[in-house]
Amino acid sequence: MNDAKVDDRQNGSKIGQKPISTFRKRTVLGDVTNQLHAKKIKLQSNSLSTVYEPAEKKVRKGLSTITNPKQSIAAIFQPRKAVSKPVGPSLSSLGIEDARSSLFQSPVLPKIPQKEKHDIDSKDKNDASSCWQYAEEITKYQLSVEKEFMTSCSYMSRQSDINSKMRSILIDWLVDVHCKYDLTPHALHIAIQLIDRYLEKNLSVPRQRLQLVGVTAMFIASKYEEIYPPEAEDFVRITDNAYTRDEVFGMEESILSSVSYRVTFPTAYHFIQRFFKASGTSDDRVHYFAHYIIDRSLQEYKLIRHRPSLIASSALYISKCQMNEFPLWNSILEHHTSYKEAELSKCVADLREMLWNAQNGVGKTSKLSAVRRKFEKERFMGVAKLPLKIGK
Repeated sequence: MNDAKVDDRQNGSKIGQKPISTFRKRTVLGDVTNQLHAKKIKLQSNSLSTVYEPAEKKVRKGLSTITNPKQSIAAIFQPRKAVSKPVGPSLSSLGIEDARSSLFQSPVLPKIPQKEKHDIDSKDKNDASSCWQYAEEITKYQLSVEKEFMTSCSYMSRQSDINSKMRSILIDWLVDVHCKYDLTPHALHIAIQLIDRYLEKNLSVPRQRLQLVGVTAMFIASKYEEIYPPEAEDFVRITDNAYTRDEVFGMEESILSSVSYRVTFPTAYHFIQRFFKASGTSDDRVHYFAHYIIDRSLQEYKLIRHRPSLIASSALYISKCQMNEFPLWNSILEHHTSYKEAELSKCVADLREMLWNAQNGVGKTSKLSAVRRKFEKERFMGVAKLPLKIGK
């Protein structure tokens, strides 16, 4: 109805009336409207009109050709018959697997590798600071390079003015300094390693300068480990002003130059953290007693012949034995420490002797009490006061 109204208005008529033509054809000129022109265009472009013919007209033409009224419109839109195309050789005949067929097949799940059994890091996925994806690779790397940073176990015999006893006394004093400034545990191990590496390359250090070497090494380690380390004046004060600030800075440059400015190296502290995690124990006493052993081992000059990873593994082994944590060793610990239980025997024997001598007051270092006093505190569950369950 709306279409009719529009047609009526275009023809100049009113609604409800017959259309009134506004143009009158003249006989002489003939039809001057555009209808004749439209017919001419239609004749000239017949092909175009068929292309752009509305779909509605096509349907009507199709309906007009139906002779059987029972025929439905669906017959007009009947789908085309598939045209058979020549088929070439199949992929299977050519020896090629059809990748499309494998897309909809159920995937074959791979077998879980054996090393998943030794995984101790995936539980730390939500801890961004743990670097759990790389933790095992980092430890493997440190195990491979730790020997490069070890000092010779005979360098002290080549020193002109100091000996192993002086070294032990210096370290005992540095443990008290370490506790006074409440530095990180790793800072102590870095400092002792710097001292040994410096003394190995400088064989004429006078005993009067040994304390300066020790306090400067602690100064370097604290700057490396701490966010807010003690200042140089604090370490000068702790020596009762035996050295000046400039002497500390001068020794700092000398130590760093001797170690080629390489302060990042594996220590027993780093390994004990990793191995304790691999042990899976929940007893904090095992943790603290193992730390007591590795800190006490820093004072024993003869123990520098053992690798830091071996000292850490042996300390954990003794600690589990002390706290009745069984089994003492398993495949997971063997995997992460790279040591079999039998390979720990020599180092375990040396550490047992050290602990027995310290508890019974035997040996040159038995009177050194800084480490024992540190681990007798309640903060460390007093593990240093526990009677030893292991013999010499």
